[in-house]
Amino acid sequence: MKKCLKITVTGKVQGVGYREFVQKNAMKLAVEGTIQNTGDGSVIIFACGMAKHLDELIDLLYQGSNSSKVSNVFAEPHMLEKNFRGVFRIIGVD
Repeated sequence: MKKCLKITVTGKVQGVGYREFVQKNAMKLAVEGTIQNTGDGSVIIFACGMAKHLDELIDLLYQGSNSSKVSNVFAEPHMLEKNFRGVFRIIGVD
C-alpha cells in the first residue's frame, strides 16, 4: 500500500550533495516526491511510495552522502494532495 511522509533531516545536509544523494536513491526505490533546503540548515522531504521502499529510504537518509553528517531524521505521516507523477524532484538551487 502506498503512503506518504513528511521527513525532516537535520545535521550537515546542505552544500554537501545530500539532495542529489536522496534523489538518486528515491528514484531507485520508486519513491516519488520532493526535497528542498530550509532556512535553518535542514532539508524537508515529501515522499510517497510503498511502505517498504519508504523504510529503505529512511535507512539511507541516516547514512547520508559521503560529505554529509546526519544528526536526526524525523518522519511523520502526511496527506499529500499533489501528484508527483512518478518523479522525485529537487526544489530550489544552491
